[in-house]
Amino acid sequence: MNRLAEYILLLALSSVIVSCNGQVKVNKKSAKIEKISEVNKIPVPKTGFWSAYLDNDGSLWFSSNGGGLYHYDGKTFKNYTDENGLSCNQVYSITSDSKNNLWFGTQNGLTKYNRKQFEHIPLPYQDTTTGWISTVYPVLNPNAAYSLATDNNDNLWIGTAGGGAYKYDGNNFTPYLSAIGAKYDGEYQNWVHDIEKDAEGNMWFASMSHGGVSRFDGNKFTHFSINDGLSDDMVRTIYHDKSGKIWIGFKGSENSGLTVYDGKSFNNYSVEDGLYNTRIYAIYEDSNGQVWLGGNTGKLYVFDGQNFLEFSFNGRTYSDILFILGDLEDNVWFGGSHGIWKFDGKSVIKMTK
Repeated sequence: MNRLAEYILLLALSSVIVSCNGQVKVNKKSAKIEKISEVNKIPVPKTGFWSAYLDNDGSLWFSSNGGGLYHYDGKTFKNYTDENGLSCNQVYSITSDSKNNLWFGTQNGLTKYNRKQFEHIPLPYQDTTTGWISTVYPVLNPNAAYSLATDNNDNLWIGTAGGGAYKYDGNNFTPYLSAIGAKYDGEYQNWVHDIEKDAEGNMWFASMSHGGVSRFDGNKFTHFSINDGLSDDMVRTIYHDKSGKIWIGFKGSENSGLTVYDGKSFNNYSVEDGLYNTRIYAIYEDSNGQVWLGGNTGKLYVFDGQNFLEFSFNGRTYSDILFILGDLEDNVWFGGSHGIWKFDGKSVIKMTK
């Protein structure tokens, strides 16, 4: 299998797509919220859950790849969809800004939520109907806002599924990282799968299309590849811990593992070190300093600094975990294809039905 065919297969396996007609160029619009479904426990959407976000007030948001958004206030879940103003029910990422706005990255670009209504903000339009990208659309879609993060200047950074990244200052989009990684039909197609801000304000970018990791210090980009110490150049997720270390999870190719960067050097963990799963989607450090690791294959496990331990409760293990995060009470939430669970340190509670 040649590299192009292998990459197309990878894209098809990496995401289940529910079409939102992302090829259509749309204008900025807003919609008022009229009707919201509210339940104590929610049924798992057909394609499961995709990401989660801890809001400033301690409530939680969960995104799905086809079912819209779910907001949990500690008692009930509220479901928001395109009928309420979302630009698309495929929601990949969530963040907020200093003005208390929430931002959602969708297959159809950005949605801004000012806590009263949703506003659709399309990314700079890129044609997906011709050339190589048309063969992998909608899995690879440069008009999709795949990952989001805000910097210390309250700029919004957007990682696209094939068009690199943008910095959005509220008025203008500035493109970055569109010419790194793999080339197909003579053109770069950089899929920025994740963006993370570290404690010093540096922005870190994960490329799933052989672009490795990029760090932006506010003035320039520094790129890290396999030659610099990464175990793979197809990067799924980046996470910074309380000590300042950067944890990097990968697509899971032959030599993939888990890479940790301490600011000076890279340390790699492989299956020979006890790593259960080399396809890592989610990384989270809990209040005890243990690092939780989840992926779309394999089980959920915890790294205590020396050993990788499979996480289980009452004999049950958990697989297909796409997000892990903590709340203000130090509970650990995790979920993905099969539902959402909360671990309070003693027991695991299933939050879906």
